[in-house]
Amino acid sequence: MIHIKSTVFIALLFLSSISAQSQDINSVLQRVKEKLEKINKYEAVGTLKTSIAYLKIPVAKVTVLFKKPNELSITSKNGVTFIPKGVRAISLQNILSNEYTIIDGGKETVNNKTLRVVRLLPTSQENNIVLSTLYINETDYVVEKSSTTTKEEGTYEMKMEYGKYKKYGLPDKLVFTFNAKDYKIPKGLTLDFDNATSKNQKMDKNSMNKGKAEIQFDNYTIN
Repeated sequence: MIHIKSTVFIALLFLSSISAQSQDINSVLQRVKEKLEKINKYEAVGTLKTSIAYLKIPVAKVTVLFKKPNELSITSKNGVTFIPKGVRAISLQNILSNEYTIIDGGKETVNNKTLRVVRLLPTSQENNIVLSTLYINETDYVVEKSSTTTKEEGTYEMKMEYGKYKKYGLPDKLVFTFNAKDYKIPKGLTLDFDNATSKNQKMDKNSMNKGKAEIQFDNYTIN
């Protein structure tokens, strides 16, 4: 009898520990959401640099418009630019507006910072997102890195750097990588075979099909 009671007690302690950890990760994610939910809308102006091995893409001035709950548009007024279509779908506001199962991924060191890892599994089978992994700074409650796998556009990775708009959870700089293999070439862009051939000598096939875009934001107009 004593042995059975001891076993039950240990099991309850174990379950309590799991519950406490779950509540803790829920709390961390909630703090991130609270920052973003303070924003009803914003307009941001910045500079977009896009790099794909086989394309010549000019640097462009872009305007990013956001409106609750998850409307996002990226436009350019000074020439042709290349904006991956899936970027709108994997914005943090869109990811966190979905219903999902939360998995505590523990902690991981990224750029000499210890970040909390949260994995989000959408509960709806119709969602284009398969899995999102967020790397959260628990001091400032901002997402510094994310990886999102989609059904149709492959995997996107984003890295965020924060400055004067940190209190809103908005980055001063955003860098994301994406799968460029099946993208149609927008009108006005030209192929760069010489550059692609040169890079191909140093890069494997998967790397050649990767694209990278960087947005340096000049300012935000919020709410």
